[in-house]
Amino acid sequence: MNHTINCSPTHIPDSLSLASEAVFAETWDSSVLAEILREKLRSGEAPTFLLLGRREAALLRSHLAAAFGEDSVATLRGTYYMGLEVVEIDFPEFFHTGGQKTTLRSTGQQSKSNSRSDTDSCSIWRLRLD
Repeated sequence: MNHTINCSPTHIPDSLSLASEAVFAETWDSSVLAEILREKLRSGEAPTFLLLGRREAALLRSHLAAAFGEDSVATLRGTYYMGLEVVEIDFPEFFHTGGQKTTLRSTGQQSKSNSRSDTDSCSIWRLRLD
């Protein structure tokens, strides 16, 4: 693999400590993101966003275009990749997972059409850039 992974100690990025978690060579490598997600999940983190600079966004678009066609990825807005919402940021090169999925137990009465057991949960997603 032609990449470097730099894990940051925080799961919620801020403007003072934003650091790329990986640097790609010339093509998108899904295994890089998969490894970062595995590492974060092992440490109890569950990111919600994939923050990409212009170069990495172009690599992802090219990767997705090869699979789904050029027209399907004219923009990454509203795109989810490996369970993360893709957010393009205005940096030349940048790759970072951020945000935090929080699981809450369902409380109160629920309608019969939406019946869930007490062990089911819902997620709240949050991204903070200070």
